[in-house]
Amino acid sequence: MIRHYLLLFFIVCCSSAKAQSTELEIGHISATDMNIREYKDDPEAEALVLSDEAYSSYDDEYKLITIRRVRIKILNQKGLDRGNIIIPFYSRDKFEMIGKIDGVTYNYNETNNIIPTYLDKKSVFTEKKDGYFSQKKFAMPAVKPGCVIEYTYESTMKHYGGLDEWIFQSDIPTLKSSYKLLIVPTAEFTYKVQKKKNLAITIKPLPDVGGVYYEMNNVPALRIEPYMDARRDYLQKVTFQLSGVVNVFGSKEDVNTTWRSLAYDLMTQKEFGSQLDKDLKVEELDELVKKESSASEKVKIIYNYVKKNFAWNGYYGKYASDGLKAVLDRKKGSVGDLNLLLINFLKTAGIETYPVLAADRDFGKIDTLYPFMERFNKVVAFSIADGKQFVLDAAEENCPAGLTPYSLLNTRAFLVDKKNYNLIKIATATKSFRNMINISGEIKPGGLLVATGKIESYEYAKQLYTDKLKQNSKKFVTEFFEQQYEGLIIDSTYNKNRDDELMPLEQGIKFHQQLNESGGFVLLNYNLFMGYIKNPFTSGWQLKVTV
Repeated sequence: MIRHYLLLFFIVCCSSAKAQSTELEIGHISATDMNIREYKDDPEAEALVLSDEAYSSYDDEYKLITIRRVRIKILNQKGLDRGNIIIPFYSRDKFEMIGKIDGVTYNYNETNNIIPTYLDKKSVFTEKKDGYFSQKKFAMPAVKPGCVIEYTYESTMKHYGGLDEWIFQSDIPTLKSSYKLLIVPTAEFTYKVQKKKNLAITIKPLPDVGGVYYEMNNVPALRIEPYMDARRDYLQKVTFQLSGVVNVFGSKEDVNTTWRSLAYDLMTQKEFGSQLDKDLKVEELDELVKKESSASEKVKIIYNYVKKNFAWNGYYGKYASDGLKAVLDRKKGSVGDLNLLLINFLKTAGIETYPVLAADRDFGKIDTLYPFMERFNKVVAFSIADGKQFVLDAAEENCPAGLTPYSLLNTRAFLVDKKNYNLIKIATATKSFRNMINISGEIKPGGLLVATGKIESYEYAKQLYTDKLKQNSKKFVTEFFEQQYEGLIIDSTYNKNRDDELMPLEQGIKFHQQLNESGGFVLLNYNLFMGYIKNPFTSGWQLKVTV
């Protein structure tokens, strides 16, 4: 991976009409694009991004305005779903608005002429995902193998705080991806390019207009593979972050260019550090804490109280945007809301506790060289009590105090404190993924196995299995017990101790399975319910032992 860093500092007075670009208009297609039948570097590709281009600028109020145009070639029947377009955006407090949506599909007619079919704008609708995000959805018209679809839209954000990243890569090949960014004259941004060494990138400063242009060509598809780390760690992309502002006197003020400055800034922010010292009186919790003299037991009491009385709304985050008193009133909130509330309670009880910026393994690795905030997706609590360390996430319903959340294992995180700020590694030396499996049964004449089994799950096995059971127990039983073993049929199941922190999760099953016979021998799988059944890198295999 090659990393580039550049501070962009522009004090030029740029025109406020820059967003009115004609560079990305639609309505024209070449015969060359229409005649593409397959992509030689990836013959299995069902579609091909011919171009993905965007242009960001600002208006008189310094709003961030981005115009984007995407053009995709549908190569075969499998690619038809690419015509269903979803544009996500951050809709809370009307921070981002999506408009000026336009689209067209190009096809050949019977006389070999290119015929455009334009998107009916009445078919575009908005769907609210949660209290933070919404999405625009529409289906492109006349989508069929061989066609080219093209659509454009405009994103308007309240300010440049919404500037995040430009991703050059998709799960299908991309011929051209480009991004042109103009910076408001009162701000500095730093950027980082993440890419493979063998892929070229064009980076062209535009000092006359206060901007920079990025382009990559012939970018291969990035598809999900078994045992793959977070996909975002492998994407070809450029990431941005505010690093400085120009004050009214024309002098520069740095913004979060070091880990120290990031810690100080967060601990003085109204939505973060200022919330940790607020006096939040909860008499019920105070009474519970007073009854316990052990600091580590106080940690467990407070942690369990927050999990029991405050619901996670499904949204991640690093701040308490509406304040902790609002969280107390509505009894639910984001990961940031819940964990900042937890930290407040722990500190009030006299427990040494710090907020920690963290990133789930599935979210991707952080950059330890530069404090890019967008690489973190949550804040969690880090407590020290009776010589023990606790990493606590109140949104993890089935993770007891003392068990480091599985999603954070072996990740880097940032402990936020004005004096003791530090990058830390989250790990566990004593906990494991542990199951005890006991199966007894009888092989009847004809090779029919009739059996019962009991699986006791401890520590991380209990956490993960309980998560899945609570989400959809029927689906879990089908996928874990039946689908992985040919011919195995579950007759009945039970589970218990899901919410008992002192006991292992217990699952009981009754099942039967018609075993294969060969040459008078019965083939019995000795690895039932252990997960050792299929090799994801082949078409599938099964280990069988002759008895």
